[in-house]
Amino acid sequence: MKVLFAILGLLLSGCAESQRADLAIRGATVIDVTDGSLLTDQNVLIEDNRIVAVGPKDEVQVPDDAEVVEAEGKYLIPGLWDMHVHSVRSGDWHFPLFLAHGVTGVRDMSDGTGDVTLEATNSIRRRLAEGDLLGPPRFLGSGPYVEGHPPMAANNPVVVRTAEEARAVVDSLVDAGADFIKPYENLSREAYFAIMDQARRRGVPVDGHVPFRVTAEEAAAAGQRTAEHPEVMAAGCSADAEGVRERFAGVLSDLDRLSENEQFLVQFRLYRAFYETRDPVACATTVEAFLRHDVAVTMDLVAYHHVVHADEILADTARMRVVPQAVRRNWEEQGAGEVFREFQSVLRPNIPLELENARLLRDAGVTLLAATDVGVPFQVPGISLHVELERLVEAGLTPLEALQTASINPVRVLGMADSLGTIDPGKLADLVLLDANPLDNIRNTEQIRAVVADGRLFRRSDLDRLLGTAEASGR
Repeated sequence: MKVLFAILGLLLSGCAESQRADLAIRGATVIDVTDGSLLTDQNVLIEDNRIVAVGPKDEVQVPDDAEVVEAEGKYLIPGLWDMHVHSVRSGDWHFPLFLAHGVTGVRDMSDGTGDVTLEATNSIRRRLAEGDLLGPPRFLGSGPYVEGHPPMAANNPVVVRTAEEARAVVDSLVDAGADFIKPYENLSREAYFAIMDQARRRGVPVDGHVPFRVTAEEAAAAGQRTAEHPEVMAAGCSADAEGVRERFAGVLSDLDRLSENEQFLVQFRLYRAFYETRDPVACATTVEAFLRHDVAVTMDLVAYHHVVHADEILADTARMRVVPQAVRRNWEEQGAGEVFREFQSVLRPNIPLELENARLLRDAGVTLLAATDVGVPFQVPGISLHVELERLVEAGLTPLEALQTASINPVRVLGMADSLGTIDPGKLADLVLLDANPLDNIRNTEQIRAVVADGRLFRRSDLDRLLGTAEASGR
């Protein structure tokens, strides 16, 4: 009889997969963000920082010694990405807030001065990896961006005037550890194409603005990997793009003669001029170039929307209580100034056109990326990404398409899809457990029950403690 029971036990044990695991998520509905399919009643096993098994509860056995998250009736998605932030320059307060809101990957489009910023970028990367700083385990950074003379930005970019200088800067940034090169608005054509050529030689991608003197079609053909902000389509959809460039060329060549406030507004008046000559028919050439050369567009629909609605953002106590006092005061002071009011008036007519551009790109099949420009005023880390997803749905994307802009699309663009972006064995364990289905309503991405970041579990109570610490610093 004992032999019979032994044989029976061996047969029964073969009905379920036995797997070592530190952590088990039991009974979740796993969302495949590639196609929106739902796998119900799944067990997900994690060992160290990798997913080691995914399957039905009756097939994937939870080890007795694993920490268990009961997830029946809940939805599991890959960790979210914010693909355009300025967090290195902003201080440590950003990073726990990203984590608390399910953001496990960020691409920092930083600025600053030369090696100082790259040292800071590398320090943040190291601290996140070592656990000294709580935040997203996936962190990419450009270091300073590369601008022409005179610089349009006031954040001390690296300024280049010639092709020789441009190539040397690419070399120095790559040697110092930059993950990509970020070009900016006032680069000369000579310098921009030298950057593109040298970056290709060094095997580093170029992600950033399409300079004023370069068309989107030329940037795409030159190999720029991502184009930042909806303004790239402002020029691309203008029926008089060359006329606008001619009118602004003299101003941009002589910025030093303008006051600091006027220099700030020039860039946005330029965008406005492109939008004022918008013709949807004119968009086709740019869209076709993006498709042909596989350029992804970082939409960032939330940034200027929040500028236009700054009063509402500042009045939102639930949002603002996690913002440090000094930062909040700075935002309030900026929002009260005359220059800021003019800034709002320049941007306001653009907002619905940004949504139209997002819809046009989506309809054409161009890869879109979710982003927030966190680090500029009125953007709160983590929170703003969920608003960005809502804005994308408002633009016409389905909830699944919006979710893809912050999950599978980023890792495909970054060449990381072999280790991230879906919930499969062998992938890195960056996961978000939700109380409700985001494919029914994109706002359900905010209903976070737990986050797994590089295999480390943060339950709701842990996330609340992160938020509590942030709230305390905001008082």
